[in-house]
Amino acid sequence: MKKSGIDLTQGNLLKNLLKLSLPIMFSNFLQTFYNLTDAFWLGKLGDKARDAVSVAGLAFPLIFFLSSFGFGFVIAGTSLISQYKGAGNIDQVRQVVGQFIILIVLFSIVFITGSLIFLDKILLLLRTPAEIFTLANEFITVILIGMVFMFIFMSYQSFSHGLGDTVSPMKIQIISVGLNVILDPVFIFGIGFFPRLETYGAAIATLIARIAAAILAIYFMFKKLPELVPQKNNIIPDSEMLKKIIKVGIPASVSHSITSFGFLILQGFVNTFGTLVISTFSIGNRIISFFMMPAMGISSALSTVIGQNLGAKKVERAVKSVKVSFGLVLTIMITGNIFMLLFSSSLIRFFINDPEVIKIGTRMIRVTSFAATIFAVLFVFIGVFNGSGHTKSAMIFNISRLWFFRIPLVYILSGYILNITPFNSSFFYKMLYPLSVPLAQYPYDALWWSMLISNILSSFWAFMVYRKGNWKKGMI
Repeated sequence: MKKSGIDLTQGNLLKNLLKLSLPIMFSNFLQTFYNLTDAFWLGKLGDKARDAVSVAGLAFPLIFFLSSFGFGFVIAGTSLISQYKGAGNIDQVRQVVGQFIILIVLFSIVFITGSLIFLDKILLLLRTPAEIFTLANEFITVILIGMVFMFIFMSYQSFSHGLGDTVSPMKIQIISVGLNVILDPVFIFGIGFFPRLETYGAAIATLIARIAAAILAIYFMFKKLPELVPQKNNIIPDSEMLKKIIKVGIPASVSHSITSFGFLILQGFVNTFGTLVISTFSIGNRIISFFMMPAMGISSALSTVIGQNLGAKKVERAVKSVKVSFGLVLTIMITGNIFMLLFSSSLIRFFINDPEVIKIGTRMIRVTSFAATIFAVLFVFIGVFNGSGHTKSAMIFNISRLWFFRIPLVYILSGYILNITPFNSSFFYKMLYPLSVPLAQYPYDALWWSMLISNILSSFWAFMVYRKGNWKKGMI
């Protein structure tokens, strides 16, 4: 039988990591380009630019929350397939793929129905400004439909990554993003015989691009991995395999869901400051996401390396791969940090030439560039836990990072907590008020400083969990 992907249980680790991570980095860059392209063209709508960018920025954490449960199972796919690949059990790999088809169908039905029913209520809970409420509803509805096709592509991507093939998904991303880049200005500004749809047009362009990605993923599955295409018996529910997928996928899904819900809370905090801060936060997050791509790529590559080597019982090689990953991540992130600090205002201006947005955004990047570097360290540990299938550990400190550290710090450092009972009592006031004084002029700066502090605390916690070594036991 034809062997798919790359055998990562042998060969030079640095070379293997680079071979895997470079296509993933480029794929992540292309994925981020979906949002970057939208933000760029929407920022050119003149008087409507701020509202349009705000809608796109509001949509990001909401879509992340509504779709986060599915992302956890994508992690499960990579983890299990990589370990079965390392163990040389191709029949079980095919079984994983078959059970995933069942999960995708069920999740898609629940996802679309539930999201569309409750969208209005969710936007109200987020305190969405009235002037962009209808626009946000229309934009997000289209993006939600497109997420189903994105799940199809992401599932294929997880299968390929688990086997050590990161190039095929990258090719699909190139075509899909290229299509989005072409269609964005066409639908936004109404080029040629196309109508001018503005913000709604950006959503339509993204939908078409994601449909194309799903179709290509199915085509590549049959072309690149024909021996792994499930048979009829693989699509019959298998309780044992489903339990394994759920055991790995549920903690990752819960982690994504609760974390993304936390970002919705933060978005609600941002929304109270109006479209100026919303648009700044939106653009800043996209820049930081772009900055984080190398770490995310190396983390994903490390997951596959860890999975295959644990499956092959090569624990020491797995440990060595972690050290090599740390060296790569720190080298790249420190270099990128210097660039971010030198050109922060120019980066903001590229997306929207609004003096107020540039002023706030520059202040934001000066803090978040350091926070992102620390977060990159955390991503290495996430790669270890996800690859080994010990997603429960990643879930605990991921949730804690946001809910125990960052969100409380946002309210404390901004001074907002002093308006909440019982924290407005004299006892708490004397203790908490001094912490809010440094940011009294710009309370929304608490968003960036809380990010830095929470990432430092979470990275230290993740290191302690890593040192215990429980991750060295695989899941198969």
